[in-house]
Amino acid sequence: MEETTALEELTALANEALTPYFDDSDTSKYARLFARDATYFDPNSSGRLEGNAIGELFAAYAGSIPPDRFEILDPDVTIHGDVAVFTYNLDTFSREDGSVTSRWNTTEIPERSADGCDMTHAHWSHREPMA
Repeated sequence: MEETTALEELTALANEALTPYFDDSDTSKYARLFARDATYFDPNSSGRLEGNAIGELFAAYAGSIPPDRFEILDPDVTIHGDVAVFTYNLDTFSREDGSVTSRWNTTEIPERSADGCDMTHAHWSHREPMA
């Protein structure tokens, strides 16, 4: 698959999974993207999460995500066989006043599978510099 097509597909997939995450605080669609043996880094966890711990983290977030509007910025992809490195920035904005509520750096590693693609790794970090 060429990188332009992969970039369009992965950006659409991220938008589809993150829309219920931010609109309804429903984390299940994003959590279902992950392979069983996936790994995940989140700044709110104590280290690398693996397998079922990823779904448990997202289940704990369900219902507590503010209903912010989000934008995926500067998406990029590099293809390595059946694996891609998909990176983007994500900004969230208050629906009340439009102010920025968070800024994220995101790296996701999807792998082509019989069902489409499985997320084998993701790493989310805050974009603001540490004080």
